[in-house]
Amino acid sequence: MKAKIRLLGAREGYSSTVLADTDARMSLIDRSLAERIGVQYTGREIGFISVSGQTVKASEAIVQELELEGEKLKYEVIATAEIPQSVKEALGKNELDENVILGLLTMERANMIPDTTTGKLRKVESFILWTATHIEGQDP
Repeated sequence: MKAKIRLLGAREGYSSTVLADTDARMSLIDRSLAERIGVQYTGREIGFISVSGQTVKASEAIVQELELEGEKLKYEVIATAEIPQSVKEALGKNELDENVILGLLTMERANMIPDTTTGKLRKVESFILWTATHIEGQDP
Protein backbone atom coordinates (compact mmCIF):
# COMPACT_ATOMS: atom_id res chain seq x y z
CA MET A 1 0.00 0.00 0.00
CA LYS A 2 1.31 3.47 -0.87
CA ALA A 3 1.16 6.64 1.23
CA LYS A 4 2.27 10.23 0.73
CA ILE A 5 4.50 11.60 3.46
CA ARG A 6 6.45 14.73 4.24
CA LEU A 7 9.26 14.74 6.80
CA LEU A 8 10.51 17.91 8.45
CA GLY A 9 13.82 17.69 10.26
CA ALA A 10 16.06 20.29 11.88
CA ARG A 11 17.95 20.85 8.59
CA GLU A 12 15.48 20.26 5.76
CA GLY A 13 12.25 18.65 4.60
CA TYR A 14 11.63 15.61 2.41
CA SER A 15 8.47 14.50 0.57
CA SER A 16 7.76 11.20 -1.12
CA THR A 17 5.44 8.27 -1.76
CA VAL A 18 6.35 5.38 0.54
CA LEU A 19 5.38 1.83 1.43
CA ALA A 20 2.77 1.71 4.21
CA ASP A 21 3.78 -1.60 5.79
CA THR A 22 1.30 -2.95 8.35
CA ASP A 23 3.83 -5.67 9.25
CA ALA A 24 6.35 -3.03 10.35
CA ARG A 25 5.78 -1.77 13.89
CA MET A 26 7.82 1.45 13.63
CA SER A 27 8.46 3.72 10.70
CA LEU A 28 11.98 3.30 9.35
CA ILE A 29 14.14 5.95 7.71
CA ASP A 30 17.44 5.14 6.04
CA ARG A 31 20.28 6.49 8.17
CA SER A 32 21.69 8.69 5.36
CA LEU A 33 18.32 10.44 4.87
CA ALA A 34 17.88 10.81 8.64
CA GLU A 35 21.27 12.56 8.84
CA ARG A 36 20.45 14.77 5.86
CA ILE A 37 17.11 16.05 7.19
CA GLY A 38 18.37 16.32 10.78
CA VAL A 39 16.58 13.96 13.16
CA GLN A 40 17.18 14.03 16.91
CA TYR A 41 18.56 10.74 18.24
CA THR A 42 17.22 9.53 21.59
CA GLY A 43 20.16 7.25 22.40
CA ARG A 44 17.98 4.13 22.39
CA GLU A 45 19.06 1.20 20.23
CA ILE A 46 16.38 -1.11 18.80
CA GLY A 47 16.68 -4.62 17.39
CA PHE A 48 14.44 -5.51 14.43
CA ILE A 49 13.86 -8.95 12.97
CA SER A 50 13.94 -8.65 9.18
CA VAL A 51 11.82 -10.75 6.82
CA SER A 52 14.92 -12.88 6.23
CA GLY A 53 15.10 -13.60 9.98
CA GLN A 54 18.19 -11.50 10.62
CA THR A 55 18.41 -9.08 13.53
CA VAL A 56 18.96 -5.51 12.34
CA LYS A 57 20.17 -2.83 14.74
CA ALA A 58 18.45 0.54 14.49
CA SER A 59 18.63 3.83 16.39
CA GLU A 60 15.50 5.47 17.75
CA ALA A 61 15.09 9.10 16.70
CA ILE A 62 12.54 11.89 16.59
CA VAL A 63 11.58 13.74 13.43
CA GLN A 64 10.19 17.22 14.13
CA GLU A 65 7.15 16.66 11.94
CA LEU A 66 5.84 13.80 9.87
CA GLU A 67 2.88 14.55 7.65
CA LEU A 68 0.94 11.50 6.49
CA GLU A 69 -1.72 12.05 3.81
CA GLY A 70 -2.27 15.59 5.14
CA GLU A 71 -2.31 14.64 8.85
CA LYS A 72 0.54 16.39 10.70
CA LEU A 73 2.25 14.53 13.53
CA LYS A 74 4.64 16.56 15.68
CA TYR A 75 7.73 14.89 17.16
CA GLU A 76 7.18 11.46 15.64
CA VAL A 77 9.37 8.64 16.97
CA ILE A 78 10.97 6.63 14.17
CA ALA A 79 13.79 4.14 13.71
CA THR A 80 16.87 4.78 11.60
CA ALA A 81 19.07 2.11 10.06
CA GLU A 82 20.86 1.33 6.84
CA ILE A 83 18.16 -0.13 4.62
CA PRO A 84 19.70 -3.05 2.67
CA GLN A 85 20.25 -2.52 -1.06
CA SER A 86 18.01 -5.50 -1.91
CA VAL A 87 15.10 -3.86 -0.04
CA LYS A 88 15.79 -0.51 -1.73
CA GLU A 89 15.73 -2.21 -5.14
CA ALA A 90 12.41 -3.95 -4.40
CA LEU A 91 10.85 -0.66 -3.25
CA GLY A 92 12.18 1.17 -6.31
CA LYS A 93 10.75 -1.45 -8.69
CA ASN A 94 7.34 -0.75 -7.17
CA GLU A 95 7.73 3.02 -7.61
CA LEU A 96 8.13 3.55 -3.87
CA ASP A 97 10.70 5.63 -2.03
CA GLU A 98 13.79 3.60 -1.19
CA ASN A 99 14.59 5.48 2.03
CA VAL A 100 11.37 5.37 4.10
CA ILE A 101 9.03 2.59 5.22
CA LEU A 102 5.92 3.70 7.07
CA GLY A 103 5.10 1.59 10.13
CA LEU A 104 1.91 0.75 11.98
CA LEU A 105 2.52 3.01 14.99
CA THR A 106 2.69 6.08 12.75
CA MET A 107 -0.47 5.03 10.88
CA GLU A 108 -2.32 4.49 14.17
CA ARG A 109 -1.17 7.82 15.59
CA ALA A 110 -2.51 9.56 12.47
CA ASN A 111 -5.83 7.66 12.82
CA MET A 112 -5.30 5.98 9.46
CA ILE A 113 -6.11 2.43 8.45
CA PRO A 114 -5.31 0.58 5.24
CA ASP A 115 -8.31 0.34 2.93
CA THR A 116 -7.80 -2.74 0.76
CA THR A 117 -10.64 -1.76 -1.56
CA THR A 118 -8.86 1.45 -2.63
CA GLY A 119 -5.24 0.51 -1.92
CA LYS A 120 -4.87 3.71 0.14
CA LEU A 121 -4.87 4.76 3.76
CA ARG A 122 -8.20 6.00 5.08
CA LYS A 123 -8.77 8.45 7.95
CA VAL A 124 -10.92 7.07 10.79
CA GLU A 125 -12.13 8.34 14.13
CA SER A 126 -10.17 7.12 17.13
CA PHE A 127 -11.75 5.99 20.35
CA ILE A 128 -10.80 5.52 23.97
CA LEU A 129 -12.20 2.51 25.77
CA TRP A 130 -13.13 3.15 29.39
CA THR A 131 -14.73 0.64 31.70
CA ALA A 132 -17.12 1.58 34.49
CA THR A 133 -14.38 1.00 37.07
CA HIS A 134 -12.17 3.61 35.38
CA ILE A 135 -14.98 6.14 35.32
CA GLU A 136 -15.79 5.60 38.99
CA GLY A 137 -12.11 5.98 39.91
CA GLN A 138 -11.72 2.38 41.04
CA ASP A 139 -8.76 0.21 40.21
CA PRO A 140 -9.55 -2.58 37.77
